[in-house]
Amino acid sequence: MSDRETENRYDDRNIDTLERVYGEGYLSAGGDAEVARIVADVVVRGQRVLDIGCGLGGAAVALVRDHGAAYVQGVDLDAAVLARARALVDRRGVAEKVSLRRTEVGPLPFDDASFDIVYATAVTCHMRELGSFFQDIRRVLRPGGMLVGNEWFKASDNPAFRTWDDLLRGRGLNFYFVTRETFVAALRSAGFESPALNDRTRAFTELAQTAVRRVDNDLRQQLLSSIGDEGYRAFREWTSVRHTALAEGGMYQGHFRAKNLNSSR
Repeated sequence: MSDRETENRYDDRNIDTLERVYGEGYLSAGGDAEVARIVADVVVRGQRVLDIGCGLGGAAVALVRDHGAAYVQGVDLDAAVLARARALVDRRGVAEKVSLRRTEVGPLPFDDASFDIVYATAVTCHMRELGSFFQDIRRVLRPGGMLVGNEWFKASDNPAFRTWDDLLRGRGLNFYFVTRETFVAALRSAGFESPALNDRTRAFTELAQTAVRRVDNDLRQQLLSSIGDEGYRAFREWTSVRHTALAEGGMYQGHFRAKNLNSSR
């Protein structure tokens, strides 16, 4: 699914911190409202959905509860987040329609044409080889199926981008940001047709600014109590540098959509 080298990127303390900022079930900004925007022009009701990089399960729950998916299969590398996702799925009463599975690095462990929709948010930025990843997604999609999600892209090799990229690498995280043009070309090369991007940079810049403000103010004491001074400083730097990368034109954030029109593999 992804080429992250570790099984567990998160512990309960990390997860609690991110949920305080972004809401229950989510490791990043947007929540249920962003899920709704991503699938706004896609028929989800009655469909089988594969949620790649499902994280804490917020999107999987929303796809069933709010958008009528018949079934959602969530997959992720991280055992800790999957444990929390299972608890969320149970609490929200959607366990009959949501399955969660830890996957290893490599091809998706599903048969050809198993899903109507593949949903992937902030996943492809962890991939060294977009082409093979998109080909495997297309393999598990039925003819006419849709790939949808949102992603972070490199907008400019400027100081704001380099500072953000250096911070991530300095913390041992494997991000491989590409431009929008490279992303769309990889989709086309893998056999997807009519790929489209919807710019959400301005909205995510505002969300990132709100996150910085909350970390600085109303969440400060909670975070200091839960993660300590050093953890707070590191998390505050993370939120601030990401906001700057967006605000100063280093990063682009957007929704994407592409259709598997060709039945040949």
